[in-house]
Amino acid sequence: MSNNEREEGEIIFKGKTDAIYKVIVVGDPAVGKTELLTKFATNKFEKKYLPTVGVSILKEVIELKDFNVSVNLMFWDIAGQPQFYMLHRPYFNGADAMLLVFDLTRTSTFSNINNWYNHAVKYGLSGIPRILIGNKSHLKEERKIILPMAEHLSENL
Repeated sequence: MSNNEREEGEIIFKGKTDAIYKVIVVGDPAVGKTELLTKFATNKFEKKYLPTVGVSILKEVIELKDFNVSVNLMFWDIAGQPQFYMLHRPYFNGADAMLLVFDLTRTSTFSNINNWYNHAVKYGLSGIPRILIGNKSHLKEERKIILPMAEHLSENL
């Protein structure tokens, strides 16, 4: 096989490649979207709740040394408050992936995941990769959503 040919499904990286992916993070207010991203980026946990106004963008660079590739993940932490719904279209536009976050201790946030997904579908994002995240697992005594419920939902998104 020449350098320009490749088998189907095979990925060949030549030299340093930078990729940028926009990942929208959605869910009801106070499910821990911002905290999840803060923990991912800094490995720190902030207990103080400050609602996101509109959108907050976090860039995280992942180096894939085996492939000599740098992947830039642009996380768009989108406000969950209803007064910001009218602003969502430009925030959702061009998303490459979606994190759907709910609070394991509040059933209403779990029920609303379908609304968030349908909102994204309305903006043409039905085909993008998505990850369902049940947050606040450390609050074991208050947990209302069990794993089979989340698995069932994830299979239907």
